[in-house]
Amino acid sequence: MITEPSADSLNIELLVLLVAIASLVAMAVKRIRLPYTIALVIVGLLLSTIHALPPVVLTEDILLFIFLPALLFEAAWHLDIRHLRQTAPAIAILAVVGVLLSTSIIGGLLHVFLGLDWLVAFLFGAMISATDPVSVVAIMKQMRLDHRLSATLEGESLFNDGTAVVLFKILLALLLMGSTLSVESWAGFTLGAAVQFLVVVSGGALVGGTLGFFFSVLTSRYEDHLLELTFTVVAAYGAFLIAENISVPGAVPHLHLSGVIATVTAGLVMGNYGRHTGMSATTRISVDSFWEFAAFLVNSLIFLMLGLEIHINELLGHWQPIGIAVLVVLFARSVAVYGLVPLVRKLLPQPIPIAWRHVMVWGGLRGALSMALALSLPTSMGDLRILIISVVFGVVLVSLLGQALTIPALLKKLNLGHQLTEEMAKYHTLRAKLLSARDALASLKQMEAAGELLPKVAEEIKGNLNEEVTGLETAIHQLHLTNQELEDEERQDVMSRLWTVRKNRLSELVSHGVIAPELGESIKVGLDESLDSLNQHS
Repeated sequence: MITEPSADSLNIELLVLLVAIASLVAMAVKRIRLPYTIALVIVGLLLSTIHALPPVVLTEDILLFIFLPALLFEAAWHLDIRHLRQTAPAIAILAVVGVLLSTSIIGGLLHVFLGLDWLVAFLFGAMISATDPVSVVAIMKQMRLDHRLSATLEGESLFNDGTAVVLFKILLALLLMGSTLSVESWAGFTLGAAVQFLVVVSGGALVGGTLGFFFSVLTSRYEDHLLELTFTVVAAYGAFLIAENISVPGAVPHLHLSGVIATVTAGLVMGNYGRHTGMSATTRISVDSFWEFAAFLVNSLIFLMLGLEIHINELLGHWQPIGIAVLVVLFARSVAVYGLVPLVRKLLPQPIPIAWRHVMVWGGLRGALSMALALSLPTSMGDLRILIISVVFGVVLVSLLGQALTIPALLKKLNLGHQLTEEMAKYHTLRAKLLSARDALASLKQMEAAGELLPKVAEEIKGNLNEEVTGLETAIHQLHLTNQELEDEERQDVMSRLWTVRKNRLSELVSHGVIAPELGESIKVGLDESLDSLNQHS
């Protein structure tokens, strides 16, 4: 488990073999009710136990510079910024304050229960506090959730990585420099590190935003889907590499801009601006298909390698500190979510129900990023490094095989979501086709009214579209007859959207002076309570 990286740790033969194994697992899970990513971890554990494959080392470089940019960009590319904006205050406070709070709680409790040095305990807290985007996004994509809950979970997991990585580097530098710092120097170091932290995060966002906007504009100049697809790849990896190569001088040496934040920002800009302003339908389909495949391939390799990296026998030797760490991490996550989310209630257009907070606590999965940070610890730490790596790997394993496997049951218990079954996928596909066909029919009528089409051509196309709409409506009606859950879900979705319309209208009435601000706020609170009740009981 604690093998040092080597040049041939992931050669081409082994890479092809891992992809082949992942393909077999993907075929197998079609027949069993088990999430694909979890099945990969289990298969990896089994192969590791029987030593069926050569040692595989998931190094920091492989994860951060090869795998992570692709997954971050793909997730950000598909994340609707309108949904993200609805819970942005909650995401921001959890991604920054939440990570700092969790690190402090974990560090303090592990210092007490495991007797770790203060700095070592906080260092462990930093590497395990961030929810891993690889794990969270992979699991959430298999569930049918309210778009705000999904956006909150995914958005937090994407942005808190940047906070955790920077905090980890600062604490590691502090640990290595601790013996050389005088008491008087600590205050100055802490202030300097805080300033560097702000520069690292904001600078990463600036690099990613600039690069994303540049390539968004560039795509509008060309009508070549292969070239435009290449632009997205360059933006994803270019943002990460450029940011990671810009040094940030200050108290903490060897600190750079956040590549994680840069790639996420680039993906958000290109996914919400570039794809709509500069890409044709053909290009959008090509880009979507490519990044969907890239995410599938990288996810397959990561989760399979996670299983191969973990040796159960070695973890059993540290079962006590692992058990304590698991409980401490869950406690810290609970304090962060239940304690911080209510603080931004008034900044949210809709409240985050308590049931959602339960999911946010249990869905705060740990994964490959924590393992990569643990493996990056200097070998000079000796046996302490081995202990930390073992405990981190143990927490990750419990997170993936314990929390991730039980998320569907929790969502079902809370009436919040369900796995996307074949019937559910069919329903959403039909519904999307129906909405697009209706939009096409409306556009056709506008073109016909403007005299842009020959009457004969317009009637022919209109007849085809009307026939398609009728067929889709019939198919959806048949599904409703056999599955009451579909009707309930649609009713809840419509009611939630109508509540948002009512609140927006109230805001307009207040801003125009039609009603007093106090009265408007009182009505909004009532609507919030009604929506909260709807989300929990409908």
